[in-house]
Amino acid sequence: DVRAAWPLNVELPGATRAVDLVFRITLADGRTLVLHIEFQGRRTHYPVPWRMLDYMTDLAQTHRLDLWSVVFYVGRGAGADDTGQHVVNGPDGTPTLTWRYQPIRLWQMSAMELLAMGSPALLALVGQTRIETPEVILPEVVARIRSVDDLELRGRLFSALTTLMHEEEMVTMVEKLLEREELLLDTPYLRRIRGEGREEGREEGREEGALI
Repeated sequence: DVRAAWPLNVELPGATRAVDLVFRITLADGRTLVLHIEFQGRRTHYPVPWRMLDYMTDLAQTHRLDLWSVVFYVGRGAGADDTGQHVVNGPDGTPTLTWRYQPIRLWQMSAMELLAMGSPALLALVGQTRIETPEVILPEVVARIRSVDDLELRGRLFSALTTLMHEEEMVTMVEKLLEREELLLDTPYLRRIRGEGREEGREEGREEGALI
């Protein structure tokens, strides 16, 4: 149960790499730790466990706090074999190095589970989950993102929401719900609506000119 969160620098000192998201968070019990989030698709040139080891080691040394690392797997089948628990043994077969993180396979998760996490930043990923009742889920997602105070962040979340959806029918549903945000977004549906509006304006102008 997270009580508060503050974003931290995603660029790791002394390295050319950067993590996806990192926050300093305070739990309901008062403990402070670093929340580290990575997003991973079906393919990667650098195996996720070894990349996570690099990231986690650097984050632990930089912040000297307890660490909670999560990998969100995006795309059907992504991360199917990742247990999130890895070990390197010594010559006697006992572990000399262990590390663990939490793998979350969005393609196995229901949309309701994602909503239950209560994080507006994760709502843009709902299109990668199983949506059984889009007519209920999608208006709720749009309403929650609308409640984000930061205008720029809200626009990015709405854009990501439509980009990460697979089903064209659901994309159209979301875009229709977003007509109020048309100045913030640039999606096929909203471009079409704007184009139709401009064409109607030109037609009205021509008709008025003919009457003068």
